[in-house]
Amino acid sequence: MKLTRTVRLSLGSDVHGRPRAAPWLSGGWIVPVEIDVALDGTPDKTTGYILPIQRIDQAVQQAALACPQDLEPPVWLVALRTALAPALPHPIARLTLRSHPLLERSIEATMHDRCILTLRFDFAASHRLHCPALGEEENRRVFGKCNNPAGHGHNYRLEVEVETPMGPAALQPEQVARIVNQHAVDRLDHKHLNTDLPEFGDTNPSVEWIAKTCFDWLERPLASAGGTLRRVRLWETEKTSAIYPG
Repeated sequence: MKLTRTVRLSLGSDVHGRPRAAPWLSGGWIVPVEIDVALDGTPDKTTGYILPIQRIDQAVQQAALACPQDLEPPVWLVALRTALAPALPHPIARLTLRSHPLLERSIEATMHDRCILTLRFDFAASHRLHCPALGEEENRRVFGKCNNPAGHGHNYRLEVEVETPMGPAALQPEQVARIVNQHAVDRLDHKHLNTDLPEFGDTNPSVEWIAKTCFDWLERPLASAGGTLRRVRLWETEKTSAIYPG
């Protein structure tokens, strides 16, 4: 079982609250960040806890403020994991640093020279869910309002998770953003998916198939840049999303 705790704190200061430089934190300003800690463990039979969350909060705050902040973010996460390990009696499955709502950096338990970048993008598009093989009445029954002949629109959110090496060969967030915008977002944004994209000429542009199509578009360009596309997640609404591969 995994327990995940999100710890919110401000970096850019030392353990005494004095400002110190942190080039990756908005030019050295003291800024709020979130750190997600995922622990592997078995709940205690008495308390039901894998570990009390107050203990996780305290350990993360002490370790984060003590870690050198002149390190690159992925290396800083490795240093944080090293500092946290003695204070937490359960294995750390994953650490995530969120310094912006649209960007996360993570490392998993076995990662020492690689990290995961997760970026989020927004676009708007319209589509119609309709299967020519079905009759008009059956299409209306299956797809309801989504079968409107004029189509309908969504504000989509695309999340892209890419594994990259650390160090000089590291794939930077701005590189990932350029690739995702060029090969996916710009192709989808403000388009009628049924009529403007040949990929959906014979395929219903459901959230499931749009997610798979984005993965297919992005896998090779990201590999050419030195990254490995792990998955994409596409939200059609707040309540509906698809992940590929699942």
